[in-house]
Order: sequence, then structure tokens, then C-alpha cells
Amino acid sequence: MQAFTLNGQLLRGWGSEGSEPGQLLRPTGIAIDSHGDLYISASGNHRVQKFKPDGELITAWGEGGDGPGQFVSAMVVTVDRADRVYVTDWSNTRVQVFDSGGNYLSEWGRYGRQPGRLFTPSGIAIDTDGNVIVVDRGNDRLQVFTPQGEFVETWSELGAKPGQFAVPTSLVVDTDGNVLVSEVANSRVQVFGPDRAFLFEIAPKSFAGPHGLAFDSDGTLYIADTGNNVVRKFRPVYAAE
Repeated sequence: MQAFTLNGQLLRGWGSEGSEPGQLLRPTGIAIDSHGDLYISASGNHRVQKFKPDGELITAWGEGGDGPGQFVSAMVVTVDRADRVYVTDWSNTRVQVFDSGGNYLSEWGRYGRQPGRLFTPSGIAIDTDGNVIVVDRGNDRLQVFTPQGEFVETWSELGAKPGQFAVPTSLVVDTDGNVLVSEVANSRVQVFGPDRAFLFEIAPKSFAGPHGLAFDSDGTLYIADTGNNVVRKFRPVYAAE
């Protein structure tokens, strides 16, 4: 884990490769709760670890398996306004929900292609209505659920045209409710309005499989351009601006 200034200067780092407390093996997701504590999911460790901002380990939970609180590749983590923690459990094709201390609360998801079912879920985020948006990567779509796991809606169509998806991976929701989705196969980030209508795409020719997405407090967008091993900064400009 590494922390940087807005200009990309390294502030601090912690952790090392391994399975001991505080170590990480293939970290794949990070989220921050209302207290500033960090949750890091590691697909190789099948667990989530919670740290203070200075890197001090608070707690950890998870192990390999398909039971409650177990994971087979814990992929991405997000936190809602009540500090409930949602984790996409990649190979178990489900989403698990925990309190801020790692206590298991609930889960939803089952393998399939019907609405409400999942196939290798990856990205996850909370929208401005408090609903949970899941990147259903294996089905090339996004699905929306209530915090209790009730299916709300889906939008998807395989392809490379505006509004279509090909291996969507991560997503982020801005303060206005716009939804940004990264796609590996199409090497782009698509932007949708709160009504799910396509707005525009970010697709410089230099992109090579963009993954992680995040906004800072000023509305600057950060994209992990995985194939190029760099983080890129953008300032999305909407038509209303």
C-alpha cells in the first residue's frame, strides 16, 4: 500500500507480500470509511484488512472458502454511509456485507445470467440513492441492488459502441450521481448520468486496460492505467459546465 500527494509524490507506504497480519497478496480493492480508516481487499489472501491512515492494522477477516465470511478471491470493497462494508467475492459469485468490525451481516448473489444473478463480480460502489452498483464482469453488465440485496435494475449490452460493455472492471460514482465505468477490452472509461444514460467516454489512445477509478475532493478523476503501470489524472467536463 502506498499513499501519494495529489502531484504523485510518495508520502508513505506499508505492507509487504505475504499472509501474515498486515501483509498483502494481490491487493485488489481499497475503500475509506467515515472515520478515515482504510479497508483493503486482497484476492490472494482471501481476506479484508482494516488499517488506520498511518498503516496500523486494526483488524482483519476472511479465509478461503464459500461459507459466510469466507472468500475465494476477495476482489473489491466499498463502504456505505452507515460504514457497512461490501465485498465482491469473485469466484463465489456473490456480494458479502459486513459491519465496520468485520462481523458478517448478509450476502446476495448466485451464479447465472438472469437479472439479479452474477458471474465474477468485480467493481462495486454506492450511488447517491444509497443503492449498490455491482460490475457483473463475466456478464458484461452493471447491476443495481438495494443495501439489502434486492434487485433493482441492470443495464448492459455486449459491444464497443457507446453504452455497451466489453469486460467492465471498476466503477465510481461522483457527487452528482454520474457513474463512471472502466472497461478492459475496450480500453476506455464510460460516463453515465444518474438516469443511466450514456454521456461520453474517456478513451485516449495510450490507454491499456484501465482498471481502478477514484475521485478526490476537488472532483479530479484518477484512473489506474494498468497496462501502462501508471495513474492518470483527468478533469471530467460535463455538458452543463
